[in-house]
Amino acid sequence: MTNRPKRILAISYLFPNSEKPNHGIFVFNRLNAMAEYADVTVINPIPWSPIHKYIDKFKHLSRVPFKTTRGKLTIYHPRYFSIPGHFKGVEVFSYKQAVRNIIKQIGFDFDLVDLHWTFPDLPTGDYLSNYYNVPYRVTLRGMEAFHQQDGDVRETVVAHYLSKVDSIISLSEEMADTADSIASTRHKTKVVRNGVDTEAFYYKGLMESREKLALPIDQKIILGVGALIHRKGFDVVIKALKKIILQLNLNNTHFYILGSEGAEGDYRKELKQLVEQQGLMEHVHFVGAVPNDQLVDWYNAADVFCLSSRGEGSPNVLTEALASGCPAVATRVGSVPEIMESEDNLGHVVEVDDIEETITKLSELLLTEHDRKQQADNFSKYSWDWCAKQVI
Repeated sequence: MTNRPKRILAISYLFPNSEKPNHGIFVFNRLNAMAEYADVTVINPIPWSPIHKYIDKFKHLSRVPFKTTRGKLTIYHPRYFSIPGHFKGVEVFSYKQAVRNIIKQIGFDFDLVDLHWTFPDLPTGDYLSNYYNVPYRVTLRGMEAFHQQDGDVRETVVAHYLSKVDSIISLSEEMADTADSIASTRHKTKVVRNGVDTEAFYYKGLMESREKLALPIDQKIILGVGALIHRKGFDVVIKALKKIILQLNLNNTHFYILGSEGAEGDYRKELKQLVEQQGLMEHVHFVGAVPNDQLVDWYNAADVFCLSSRGEGSPNVLTEALASGCPAVATRVGSVPEIMESEDNLGHVVEVDDIEETITKLSELLLTEHDRKQQADNFSKYSWDWCAKQVI
């Protein structure tokens, strides 16, 4: 840890706030852990326009205070002009101005500009790097960060600045390869996946957690956690469940889904229609959003955790389940291969949308005895401190 930065200015479009305390919580967790080794200040600009107060999705943003503290971090929330869904090019300038206004207030005395999203963070980081003669770095946190799906100015801007940024941290080999194909960045990229809060997620025991959650002891439970959007692939598990319950000793298998609608839409209607079509109304349970401090009991209560996503960066729910001792079946997306290969006997990796393979691997884990405490002990080393040390 020689030549480490002493003062870091972290800038992130994606970050939790007082109204949405778990939004982008993984960015907070890493920066808060890094604050053990460096002085970290955070700027999280908040989008604003005259119409935001009339849109339910954005009304809460007006209540976010200008300055807050959380953990070891001081966080500034300046406003920048943004029209939802339009004129994204304007955001490059308004976002940069919002950051500059904070710097004028607090002064610039930093060794590194640390970006945690791509747009509109990258142009701002490039400006600060040139103006103050310090390096800047960006973390790639999901395939959507490349904005290839949007087909607008953001994709071009991101590709341009990826070629200029001094260094890149990618949460997965998949994203590192994508960035390299866009801007030849592999030589300046390090892959560091997310850590896990091992104080919040740990082994408790299946029976104890089922009793706490009032879940039947005789059920075989598959657990899914995430926003009810198409990308999370809950439909694949529902389709697989139909065949799983036809097998010997698996007829009492149930699928519990924790989550509500997400930023990418609301897929609840389609999922519930699929459950009815499959005749699984007694076997699929939509629990809704669950407080973060209750998740450890759900992970401990489940026989198998299933990450069925069609795209991810470094999925926290997977590492949380594994740290709690729950074996997993997870799709080959983002950092999943690296996570699942980090220790022996964590479960299985399956291909996206492969229903038959999902059936086989889920069934195998449901019918196999698993040393859950040993798994939790082995996985506990992958804490946020572990992550922060690699990043520093």
